[in-house]
Amino acid sequence: MKISEKGRIYKHVKHVKHMETQVSIRNINKDVFNEFKALAVKKRMKLGQALTMAMSEWLDEELEIPKKSLLELKPFRWGKNTKNTSKEIDEIVYGA
Repeated sequence: MKISEKGRIYKHVKHVKHMETQVSIRNINKDVFNEFKALAVKKRMKLGQALTMAMSEWLDEELEIPKKSLLELKPFRWGKNTKNTSKEIDEIVYGA
């Protein structure tokens, strides 16, 4: 294999490695899309970056695990010979 061929193959492999998914989307509200696109341009973002960010935030919101208060936690027994575990951990961590 010639050196020039190796360079071309490397460039091709490097390009494939960084390739992202391309999609076509139908039935998008034109006004909403134009406003979205304008904001992406204003923030100097590529449309794909802005859409990825919007999708990620929507997924985080939809799949969010309900937050629990520390007050909702109930104590439980750790088993035999664990009566002084908290003190032992404090000694290890804080040297007290």
